[in-house]
Amino acid sequence: MMNEEQVEMAHVQAALGARERLRQWADGGQVAELLYAASASGWLDMLQEPTTVEALAENSRVSTERARRVIEVFLAAAVVRSPEGSSSAYVLTEEFAALHRGPAGIRLDDTIDDIAAARNRIRSAFSPDAPDHWEQDALIVARSWGMLPIAASRAIFSMAYDAVPEYRDRLAAGGTLLDVGSGVGGALLTTLTMFPQLRAVGVERADDVVKELRRRAEAAGVASRVELRCADARELSDEAVCEVAYWAQAFFPRDARASTLAAVRRALVPGGLLMVQELTPSAQDTPEAQLHSALAALVAESRGVHPVRTAEELAAELQDGGFEDVQVAASPVGRLVMGRRGNSRRTP
Repeated sequence: MMNEEQVEMAHVQAALGARERLRQWADGGQVAELLYAASASGWLDMLQEPTTVEALAENSRVSTERARRVIEVFLAAAVVRSPEGSSSAYVLTEEFAALHRGPAGIRLDDTIDDIAAARNRIRSAFSPDAPDHWEQDALIVARSWGMLPIAASRAIFSMAYDAVPEYRDRLAAGGTLLDVGSGVGGALLTTLTMFPQLRAVGVERADDVVKELRRRAEAAGVASRVELRCADARELSDEAVCEVAYWAQAFFPRDARASTLAAVRRALVPGGLLMVQELTPSAQDTPEAQLHSALAALVAESRGVHPVRTAEELAAELQDGGFEDVQVAASPVGRLVMGRRGNSRRTP
């Protein structure tokens, strides 16, 4: 049995261990904040080429010692490296150079904004009456997920569509695609650039997101083939006009899912196809992966949406919504679920 001193010592050691773990969690957030400041100050633009600490200090009008301390943090976090043969210059690592350039719309600033939005959601965890207020970060979330329609994006979507050949062939044949929850058009615009005969209706309820989507559609050269609607998908009145549909289900609140599915089914022609995607959780069973999944689920809860739904859960949801021939298809980019509208009418 421990005496009083031993008990107190055990408590002190436990507290020190918890404090160290808390500081480790905080370190990542501090690096993210430092990256955001470096981007705003122009450092990351400069660090695309080998740059000295002195040049960085002059750019931001801080002392050389302060600039050196920042570079030490970035070296430790593998944000920058010293080019081979140089001991006085620094350059972004390959990964962060790519993230800063954002070749497919996957940008550092958008990622940092998304992290900050999630942090704000976490802060509301103990507010019992906190409303969802989905509008407050809808554009941030959409930008974080929305790839630009470039060759690499088309290659990724091609791998997905090859796993569901009937759906792919419907897209290639033309007709109309109903894209529900379009965001800034990562899936919608990429698909339109892949299939020149295709027309589409994109439905998104956030004003600012629709404005961004419209701008991106113009830039992609597909604006004449897509009708963009700023609307709640549950209020769609279209009947039997679309051959295929895609539902970005992961971003829809619980209380809107059944009525959204009913509206999508009504808009499809008899035999029309709906596809949804499982957002695959991490396959790693590590404490870090478990923490990430738990935090993501809490953020989703604060937005009023489900945490990650499995393909089997999605298949059951489509069946409950009246879709037939529901199937799950494995693809290199995650599992896809496809259902068919039957010939009969169905009362929601």
